[in-house]
Amino acid sequence: MKKIIRLNESDLIKLIKNILIEGELENYELSSQQYMNLLNRVNNVAHGIPMLPQFKGKRIVVNGSLDLSKKPITSLGNIIVNGNLDISNTNIKSLEGVEVKGHMRYWSTPYEEVQKRIARQRLYNEAEERREDNAWDLNDTDTEGEMANVAFKYAVSEGLLEVLSDEEKQELIDLKIKISELESRMEVEDDEDLYDELSEEVDEVQERIDKLSEYVDIYDLVPYGRHYDLHTFESLTEQFTISVGTIDEADESVKDHYDDWIDNPEHYLSTNQLEYHIDGDQVAEDWEDTIRNWIYEEPESYNIDKELSRDQEEEIWLLEMEKWVYENEGVRAPIKYPTKEENGRVFNFYDDDTEIEYDYKNESSDPQKSHWVLYKDGVVVSPRQIYDDEDTQEHEDDRDNRISDIESEIEDIKDNPDGDLDERSVESYVEDKKYEISRDPVHFLKNEMGFDSSDIIKYADKDDLLRTLINDSDYGETLNGYDGTYDEMTINGTEYVVMRTD
Repeated sequence: MKKIIRLNESDLIKLIKNILIEGELENYELSSQQYMNLLNRVNNVAHGIPMLPQFKGKRIVVNGSLDLSKKPITSLGNIIVNGNLDISNTNIKSLEGVEVKGHMRYWSTPYEEVQKRIARQRLYNEAEERREDNAWDLNDTDTEGEMANVAFKYAVSEGLLEVLSDEEKQELIDLKIKISELESRMEVEDDEDLYDELSEEVDEVQERIDKLSEYVDIYDLVPYGRHYDLHTFESLTEQFTISVGTIDEADESVKDHYDDWIDNPEHYLSTNQLEYHIDGDQVAEDWEDTIRNWIYEEPESYNIDKELSRDQEEEIWLLEMEKWVYENEGVRAPIKYPTKEENGRVFNFYDDDTEIEYDYKNESSDPQKSHWVLYKDGVVVSPRQIYDDEDTQEHEDDRDNRISDIESEIEDIKDNPDGDLDERSVESYVEDKKYEISRDPVHFLKNEMGFDSSDIIKYADKDDLLRTLINDSDYGETLNGYDGTYDEMTINGTEYVVMRTD
């Protein structure tokens, strides 16, 4: 009687862990160099390594990448490669039992040919399935089906594929019916001579069927990746590839084509071509601060005006106030020790030895009533009544002469400012210069900055350059490296671009 062992969840987990641990013990880890040394030891018979006494048949695990290219090996056996594996240019036919954690390279090997045949057969199987489902019937299909029809019509029009005419299609249907009937008659025919005649006729019909069957239909084409944003179709019977896409996809493909041109324009375009697309606004912006610094370093070279200094503004204010009191208050010339107080609200001076104060009274309730008030020895004095004696012509002449001198002094000060540069003049010059640069950036960079063509390229307006390249491009010349041609077809109301690309 068999004994039944019942395990709870905890016991089951432990059992699984033990099994996994025991399984790990069946592996033997090696470095890449250790494996290569052992491979030389067994004369490149890779599946012989686990048979060496120290391994006792355990599965080999290589910690690292293996480069076995051009080695005279035909198989690897059971092996795990914790890295990349390169078996290019070897005689390996199968990788059964091989586990690779990284990437694989197997160019020019029997294994590559096997993989190609497998992939090819998969394409045939998928094509036959589409044929049985009539998947690309224009009356009931999707975008892929529409593109397949475009590719097929293009291939036929270019003579790349031969197809049956409508009459031949009907003939093929009739022949298949006829051969079926003949074979049915042969199954029940007892007369040997008549049987031979039927058999000979079957052979003739089959020969014609085989001949007609050499022609292809739309399902000879299979989807095969992309060409830029275009969809590609490859022929299963002929060696060509056709690319199809909507107008938008074709436009996007052209843009993608020129992306590398835009990133590395010097590799594709001449200096003269690039100079037509220099971004003048960008050049002007980049050099704006430099231009401004030039002005501040040598303002005399740029005819930039200076502003009045604070002392000059103070001096002009005092002179203008002196002129004012002569003209409006009848003060005798010349006054002495003029000073300004309280932000220009009080003008103090001496007439001979008499202190006079000229104070501005600001009437906030009615600004129009604000006015200057004259004080002599602290007493308000009415205009032109500052002196007890009447003014003489001599005093009038003195005032007029002094006023004339004041006007000359003010004009001389304004003509020779010694303050900071006039910001408005600076910015006006900068803006004018920026505009000049934006209009002809190449002249500025070459003649004023001493740049050569390679330096100028970095200022190329890539957006403008891309637009120009696209506008001047032709789908065929840009996208079709095969023969530079293309065609346009409309299927179910959608316009497609089509070309042979291989």
